[in-house]
Amino acid sequence: MQPPLKKRIILFLAAAALQAIYTPTSLLLKGGIEPRLPIDVYPLWIVWVVPYVLCYPLWASAFGWLIWKMEERLFRAAIAGLFFAIMLGVSTFILFPTYVVQPELTGTDLLSRILDSIQVAGGDHDALPSAHIYITTFLALFYREWYPRYKWLWLFIVVTVSLSTLFTGQHYIADVLAGYLTGWLGYRFGLWWNTIGGKFKLRKISHA
Repeated sequence: MQPPLKKRIILFLAAAALQAIYTPTSLLLKGGIEPRLPIDVYPLWIVWVVPYVLCYPLWASAFGWLIWKMEERLFRAAIAGLFFAIMLGVSTFILFPTYVVQPELTGTDLLSRILDSIQVAGGDHDALPSAHIYITTFLALFYREWYPRYKWLWLFIVVTVSLSTLFTGQHYIADVLAGYLTGWLGYRFGLWWNTIGGKFKLRKISHA
């Protein structure tokens, strides 16, 4: 394994470890705010658990390709932005606890059992911002930078994931909107970080 690839993997694993704070906080936090709006009126549509779960292999593939193939300058922006988005999300989970009232499941079919497992394993806190949304939005924005010709595909994925979080009862609309904002802020921070890094390097060269 070449050193640059090894370094990329280590940086990504550090970001993933930070995101992993989601699980204990979602399971252990109590109280907080239910960010439900009057417009949060939509049915439980169990089939949407399929795209909800497919997010996980999608993320794994997207991050794997990003680590392996993305050119260095864009990768630096992506990893800086990823840390920012995750830190913003996790800080919000801890400092401003939010929860969702999960729907009662009465079915015994496979999809109902999968959603029940998600409810048990994921807990009901850490609702806002939606991690599903900010990770997907973040990836979509950087993939749009990388592969702009597929911009409609990236948008389609974000919309599909958004609907999956709502129709499975895992999130409210405010959680989704906050997820968009968190992912976008991570994206913008990454691009800004790259600009600052470039200026710093130029300054060092000019003073050499």
